[in-house]
Amino acid sequence: MPGTVKVGMPSKIKKNQNIRLLTFFASLCLYLSAIEYAIPKPLPFLRLGLANLPILLGLEIFSFGEVALLALLKILLQAFISGTFFSYVFVFSLAGSLSSCVAMILVYKICTFLKPGKGLVSFMGISVAGAFANNLAQIVCARFILFGENTKYIAPILLLFGLVTGILLGLFCNAFALESLWYKKCCLTCGKSACDEVEILDEKNLLHNFSTSRFTQERGCGKKGWISLVKFIFCMLSFVFFVQIKNLYLLWGTVLFFFVLDEIIKKGRVKLLPSIVLILSLTFFALLTPIGKVLFRLGSWKITQTSLEIGLQKSGFLIGMVFISQCAVDKNLSLPGRIGSFVADVFGYFDELVSEKIKFSRRRVIKSIDNSLLRICAGGVE
Repeated sequence: MPGTVKVGMPSKIKKNQNIRLLTFFASLCLYLSAIEYAIPKPLPFLRLGLANLPILLGLEIFSFGEVALLALLKILLQAFISGTFFSYVFVFSLAGSLSSCVAMILVYKICTFLKPGKGLVSFMGISVAGAFANNLAQIVCARFILFGENTKYIAPILLLFGLVTGILLGLFCNAFALESLWYKKCCLTCGKSACDEVEILDEKNLLHNFSTSRFTQERGCGKKGWISLVKFIFCMLSFVFFVQIKNLYLLWGTVLFFFVLDEIIKKGRVKLLPSIVLILSLTFFALLTPIGKVLFRLGSWKITQTSLEIGLQKSGFLIGMVFISQCAVDKNLSLPGRIGSFVADVFGYFDELVSEKIKFSRRRVIKSIDNSLLRICAGGVE
């Protein structure tokens, strides 16, 4: 193809680039899990599947083993952001996500084997297969853990919901893979044949940014490094405490503490407006389902105590997790070994994703997202 290049690289460099990309994709799973957690849902294990988007896109980039690892990381990160490690919701998530991952890998592998290069189905077909497997696994879990024989009443809802969301996410992935320069560069970096010929404006800059990480490169040493490490350990221990909080006043007291701490660390640069919008929206949707003692009425709308507490509990938990994660990681953080580097990078990228202002326009949604991903992951390559 005229005007394009193929980049060959030593296996060690390629492996490092794959790790860096896997780190960023894991942080995308965390970010999308946080967004999904904020969306009201009638059942706690009913998900839109937004955090599956990086896994779907990763099928064209990573090996199947790396995709499976990414799926496992997504499960753990979803439990992290929702605080459901020790609940039945985690069991549903584990069963559904692993089933979905296996189904998507099998469909992708079979189709690419029968028709190498382009495959027999698009991302939409793979997404629907994953959604169907996810819902089947969750129906089985609901049958034995929650609803028993009554599962038959919610099974059609789950399957229909999975079909619709699977189609929508698949369509988005098709459009994104076709238009996104960031995604094509990811494919090129990992040497995938489906996307290994892409117009590159700055080949050296691309390879440098994908083979290194500003969070591990800039990790501090000496006094600053030790302060960051102590702060990180404190925040992780606080997280263990935070997910156990049931008292609403204690929960919001902890949120306020980490907000103030984050304000001090970031010197007043913490964005408060998104948190306020999140509190209002979650509380509003919770109040739409009246539960408990009626506090007062607005016309025919009953404002009930339990519903209000549910909205404040959920919004407080989500906001608190964001503040804790933002406090936990900075450029001076230095953890030992590869695991330490991986953790620092995931939270570092998550912090940038939260802080990134994506300027959407009606006709250029994908372009807006693409530009933001290029700025964060590829150091501003346009």
